[in-house]
Amino acid sequence: MGDKFESIITHPESEPDNYPVSSSKRWPLDTPGGHFYAEWDDAAPVTREGQLIFFFQFLNEGGRLEKLLKNTPLRYTGNRGSGALAVFGTLLLSILNGHYRYAHINTIRGDGVNPELLGMKESVSEDTVRRALKRIDKKEGVEWLEAHLRDSIAPALVLPWILDIDTTVKPIYGNQEGAQIGYNPQKPGRPSHSYHSYIIANLRLVLGVDVCPGNESSSGKGLPGMWRTLEHLPREQWPTYIRGDCGYGNEKIMIECEERGVPYLFKLRQTAKVKSLVKTCAHQSKGWVGTGDGWEAMEAELKLNGWSKTRRVVVVRETPAQNPENHRRSKDRLGPMLPGEEWELQAAPWSGKIAVLVSSLDPRSYPTDCMPRQYRDRADCENNFDELKNQWGWGGYTTRAIGPSTLAANFIALIYNWWNLYARFYDAEHHREAVTTRPFLMQGVGRQALSCPFE
Repeated sequence: MGDKFESIITHPESEPDNYPVSSSKRWPLDTPGGHFYAEWDDAAPVTREGQLIFFFQFLNEGGRLEKLLKNTPLRYTGNRGSGALAVFGTLLLSILNGHYRYAHINTIRGDGVNPELLGMKESVSEDTVRRALKRIDKKEGVEWLEAHLRDSIAPALVLPWILDIDTTVKPIYGNQEGAQIGYNPQKPGRPSHSYHSYIIANLRLVLGVDVCPGNESSSGKGLPGMWRTLEHLPREQWPTYIRGDCGYGNEKIMIECEERGVPYLFKLRQTAKVKSLVKTCAHQSKGWVGTGDGWEAMEAELKLNGWSKTRRVVVVRETPAQNPENHRRSKDRLGPMLPGEEWELQAAPWSGKIAVLVSSLDPRSYPTDCMPRQYRDRADCENNFDELKNQWGWGGYTTRAIGPSTLAANFIALIYNWWNLYARFYDAEHHREAVTTRPFLMQGVGRQALSCPFE
């Protein structure tokens, strides 16, 4: 087969005559497709993520990056510092590329286009980013990032919304600060960090995150951060109600919600008195209301021994028609109402799966039949954790000190919000995860031209 590319067009019509062309040697290669020549140009301004220019325009129109850097706590003295823009611009590109280790930052240093689009001279090394986060005071840095997290989603909070609170576990491998053995269902006995997160339901936006040692996974450890976040918002932007699993269904949290006038919806643990209420309701044939999807609910009141007053509870069970007294379906056909939560099999006269919800919501606005669905929607919170940990780097960017890990988690949450808002312009009706949107909206070979023929 004859040689291909024997006549190479060096200067397309849209390029000037003085465009720098590599004078490197052309390498003849034989491939299954024929005979080709290969050239290497290490000075060409090209990028694999050519479509990021549109995301940068989105950030520029909203002034997001400019506001972020305006009051940054990262300050350098003298003329030898890399600068806040170079540090956070490099970290931004790393997170967008799906990295989860500081070492991965070196893979973007060959990008000849995107750093300049962000106003940077060049990207910096992994060590520079790591040392820069260590320079920032943890308290000052968290307050700085929390303010921008709230600012990124404040316009959406004028509408009614629900605040989901939950905790996720990040396993730690090494001698990091705060790496304690605590609740870790996936890797029992493995030291970890606990991420207490506050998420806007259904919108898939993060309002805040606190990173605590692994032995501080209990719900009460995340309350100070939640109230701190809400108190920075105007009262008209507070959530319609707060929602959490059985870890939050205790007297201390409910009293704090009641004192601040915020309704709540939590699940109760299957304690002795809760089981007694379940048996009482199971004996009653009247009062059960169908809620759809093969479930029914009954309104009741309950005062546990540790409670200061009687509260509204809703007992939810599978309908007897779906699970009659004398017949139990196999476990694989009887799935839980809420993914990831255990249900208890109750004794006769009814043997099925059941849950008890406690709430301060007004029964006139939230009747019995809508309560199970209100709580079932909380399961979507687990999807946020899966996406943040496996697609956005919450499972990584770990250092020996817990302060930089906290800053990295909040910075990732901020980029996560920015990208989700940007992706909504592409598809306003659905949430698209990063595993699909990033390749579709980022990847594309781009080259920076020296001039534009349309100007």
